[in-house]
Amino acid sequence: MFKFIFVVVLILLIVMDFMYRLTSIVIGFLAGFIGSMLGVGGGFFIVPMIVYFLGVSMHLAVSVSLMCVIMTSLSATKVYSSKGLVDFKLGLLLEIFTSLGAITGSYIALGVEEYILKIVFGLVLSYAALRMILSRTVRERKVKLSKKKIALGSLGSYFAGVASGMLGIGGGTLKVPVMVLLMGVPIRTAIATSSFMIGVTASSAAIVYLSSGVFDLVIAGFIIVGIFVGAQIGSRIGLGVRGIWLRRGFGVLLLVFALKMLFDGLSVIL
Repeated sequence: MFKFIFVVVLILLIVMDFMYRLTSIVIGFLAGFIGSMLGVGGGFFIVPMIVYFLGVSMHLAVSVSLMCVIMTSLSATKVYSSKGLVDFKLGLLLEIFTSLGAITGSYIALGVEEYILKIVFGLVLSYAALRMILSRTVRERKVKLSKKKIALGSLGSYFAGVASGMLGIGGGTLKVPVMVLLMGVPIRTAIATSSFMIGVTASSAAIVYLSSGVFDLVIAGFIIVGIFVGAQIGSRIGLGVRGIWLRRGFGVLLLVFALKMLFDGLSVIL
C-alpha cells in the first residue's frame, strides 16, 4: 500500500514538474514571438505570466524578465541584421538620450503623484497609438535622416526615458513610436532597431539584479528556450507582413497599454 502511494506521489511530482517547465517554455515562446515581431521586449507579458502561473515573487519575475528580454533582443537582432534592417548607429545614439531621460524621470517621480503621471502619459501615448493605427501610408524604404529629425528623435527619446524612469515602462513601447512618428523611420527599421536597443537597455538593469543575487537560472533557462524559438519565428513572420499592418498592430498594442495606464490613473480620482 505504501509503495503504491509512493509511486503515485512520485508520478504526480514528475508530471507537475513537467507542466511547470512546459508552462515556462510556452510563456517564453509567446513573449519572444510577440516581442520580436513588434520590436518590444515582452517584459509586459513575461512578468505577470510568471508571477501568476509560476508563483514567483515580483522582484524575481522582473530579474528573469530582464534576462529574457536580452535573449529576445539577441535572437531578433540576428534575423533583422541579416536583412540590413537594424540601424545600429541610430539605436546607440537614441539609447544615450533614453538613459539620460530615465535618470531624470527617476528623480522627478519622487516629487510627483504617480496617478498624475499615468494620466498625462496615458493621454500622450493614446494619441501616438491612434496615429499609428489610423495612418494609411507607411514609409517602406530607408531614408537619410536630417539633422532636424535626429534632434526630434533625440528629444523624443529623452522624454521616453523620462516616462520609463517615472513609471517603470519603456522598451519598444516608447522607442518605436519615437522613430516612426518623429523621425519618419520605416516601421520595419524602427522595429528592428528597437529590438537591438531593448537588449542594451535590459543589460544594464540586469547587472544590478544579478549582482544582488535575485535570479533563478532554472526558470530563466526554460523561458529562454521558448523565447529563442518564438523570436526566430516572430521576426521572420514580421519580415513578411505588410508595413501598414505592422504599424497598426503596434498601434493597437500601444493603445491597450496607454488605456490601462490612463484608467489606472483615473481610478485614483474617481
